[in-house]
Amino acid sequence: MVNARFIKLLVALGLPLLLLLIPTDWLPIADLTIIQHRLLAIFLMAALLWVLEPVPVFSTSLLIITLQLIMISDKGLHWFRGITPHHPRGELIPYTDILSAFSSPIIILFMGGFSLAIAASKYQLDINLARVLLKPFGQHPKFIMLG
Repeated sequence: MVNARFIKLLVALGLPLLLLLIPTDWLPIADLTIIQHRLLAIFLMAALLWVLEPVPVFSTSLLIITLQLIMISDKGLHWFRGITPHHPRGELIPYTDILSAFSSPIIILFMGGFSLAIAASKYQLDINLARVLLKPFGQHPKFIMLG
């Protein structure tokens, strides 16, 4: 008997692959560029993976970034379905533009802060640090607030 998670994964990966293999002329959406066609397939795959949840959500987000770099960047798979970096039906995106959205200094700052907060709460560093730093101030509420 086939596992339900495997069927969900097969559906979530099979439908976007089928959409990707259909020529853009056959789609009901008029005049899609090759980049838009690929992004539509990536979007469909991401939506199906998020809704059906055959894999953890964080792995879906990493897969989206990876597929964008492989399928629509100028350093990716240009040869896939005959597209070149300067194809008349859609120009490939520089990989620096794709990665710059994910490497913004503010995003990195938030990710670092979240990682430190999770690590501190996991090992109860926050409780131990408060205990050590407040010990010299005694038990009186005024002095604890001062601390």
